[in-house]
Amino acid sequence: MLIFKLLHILSMITAVTLLVGESTFMAIAIWRGDVRALAAIRRMVGRHPVVSASIFLVGIGFGLLTVATGGLDFFAGWLIAAYVLVVALLAISGLPVVQKGLLGLVDQATEAEAGQRPMEDVAREMAALRLSFGLVVAANWVLFAAIIADMVLKPF
Repeated sequence: MLIFKLLHILSMITAVTLLVGESTFMAIAIWRGDVRALAAIRRMVGRHPVVSASIFLVGIGFGLLTVATGGLDFFAGWLIAAYVLVVALLAISGLPVVQKGLLGLVDQATEAEAGQRPMEDVAREMAALRLSFGLVVAANWVLFAAIIADMVLKPF
């Protein structure tokens, strides 16, 4: 049905905007070694991006409803490519650099801002995570762009 397609597009635009925005701002704060900025992002987003991740999952649900009610083939090449790209995105989110490195660093930044930990220690940790988290964010950009291109062009 057309309504599911509309809801899929709206929810995915929202989710991608939030997820890419959050991770990009975190990467910039880490790259700059800005402990206070990272703590501020945590205050705005929370420890986990629950809202944006939930919208992403809802968007996937609307996409599957679109396929089921729109006469599309669940096994069309472009949909299989989309499934693989989404699984890759979810796998990247589960990497230790994200789950342990970033989340631990965000907690440390919050503690440092509250005066419970030296800012310099957290800045050193940020420098150690700079490259690996930057690569994760760049991979997310590429995967989201590939999903969008796949949805628009339907190359397979």
